[in-house]
Amino acid sequence: MRIRAPDSAPAPTDTGELADQDLMLLVARGLIREPATELFERHNGALYNFLAWLCQGNLAEAEDLTQKTWLRLISRCGDYRPGPATFRTFLFQIARNAFLDARRAAGERLRDDGVSQREADRLEVEDADPDPETLLLSVEAKTRLHAALMTLPVSQREVVVLRYFAELSLEEVAHTVGAGIETVRSRLRYAFKGLRRELGPSA
Repeated sequence: MRIRAPDSAPAPTDTGELADQDLMLLVARGLIREPATELFERHNGALYNFLAWLCQGNLAEAEDLTQKTWLRLISRCGDYRPGPATFRTFLFQIARNAFLDARRAAGERLRDDGVSQREADRLEVEDADPDPETLLLSVEAKTRLHAALMTLPVSQREVVVLRYFAELSLEEVAHTVGAGIETVRSRLRYAFKGLRRELGPSA
């Protein structure tokens, strides 16, 4: 899809050094003829990996949802407003909604994360995130870790992937999934508890 630049507004000649939010604003204003090229090159790999985890390794579905995410991004570019959240957070939020829409259309019921508010309130509030290296780097077989991650409910798996694979901050993860930071912390703690249970003594 091409966006024609207005005759009165010169298109930028070099977009490679612009920040994501600046690029997205140029896209929204129709000042870039190939609007998604630079952003695509920067973020498509991480986007595809995130969706592949959500789709439990179904690469064809992940590829289809990746394409739908970019199409939705372009269709919504006029509504984009820079804010405290990063562009990647905005992109992943679109991807997550596309994934949930696909699941609802297929009539699937997403598993709940199993954390009631009362249980979450009883959890000890930690000063820092769970350290992924204590678990992830101690597991010798990556295939076992992959299989263990796939056993988690979607709500837990997605926060692990966003936090430790996409390297989003807690605030960015919370914004992406539409939950509070303490809810994200709770889901991470339950996720790591589930991973340890699946991986056994090696975790």
